[in-house]
Amino acid sequence: MRTTGRLFRWGFTCLLLAPVAVVGWFAAAAGSPAFLWLALLLVLAGGALNAAAIVRGVKRIGSGDFMTSLDGMTPADRRAAPGDEPVAPRQRIIFPDEPHAPDAAPGLRRRVGLGAAAALLGLVALGAYSLAVEQPLAIAQGMLTLGEVYAVWNSASRAGFTIGLTIWFVLSLAIVLGIAVLALLPSLAADRLLTWRRMLAAACIAGSVIVVAAWGPYFSIGISLPDDLPVLAGGVQSAASLAFGLTGVALSAAAIVLTVPDWSRPRRT
Repeated sequence: MRTTGRLFRWGFTCLLLAPVAVVGWFAAAAGSPAFLWLALLLVLAGGALNAAAIVRGVKRIGSGDFMTSLDGMTPADRRAAPGDEPVAPRQRIIFPDEPHAPDAAPGLRRRVGLGAAAALLGLVALGAYSLAVEQPLAIAQGMLTLGEVYAVWNSASRAGFTIGLTIWFVLSLAIVLGIAVLALLPSLAADRLLTWRRMLAAACIAGSVIVVAAWGPYFSIGISLPDDLPVLAGGVQSAASLAFGLTGVALSAAAIVLTVPDWSRPRRT
């Protein structure tokens, strides 16, 4: 049943990635229909893979291969005459973990985790630059300098944005620190429980949380700043904001791909 399970998990992965693609369309300011087409293709692919898994599973149960995979007895063994010597079921371990698997390589989880924490610091820096510098300039459409933008911005609205940005920045640093702590856990049991793949998936989830949490100050500046500028302005998305948002979408997709499908080497069944 291993191949059947792999088909189902890949189908489920496609279905989980479909709403992520829709979020990518939203993060791109609804400007690219390619994300919606991708979501549709993922739904169709997920449905096809799940249907194939169901058909294959039903066929294996009907042919007796399912029970053979559990107790090692073939259909011929079960049809043996009553006077024949009974065939003792063989003990089987279903889907055992391979010893010395690459996921449990000593030190790999630590290197991956620390590298991911460093990358997340870069992501936080990109988000802070986007919110504090590029986004105000993009809303002003290049007609004002950054100092002039902050000077004409209503003090109450500016203070609310600054507080929100500061809270997001501090919480983001705490998340990065948490990933670094996970990477530095003693390797006696952590390398088996928290493999490098799970470590990387946790970092991807942390990165997507950082990006989603930044939408609060992002919407705050988009709502309050245009009303205070002496020029006609609107909700414009800067290049850094676009890159930051799509990075969060990509990290969410990466976390799903790393955790849901079966990446182990397929075995004959």
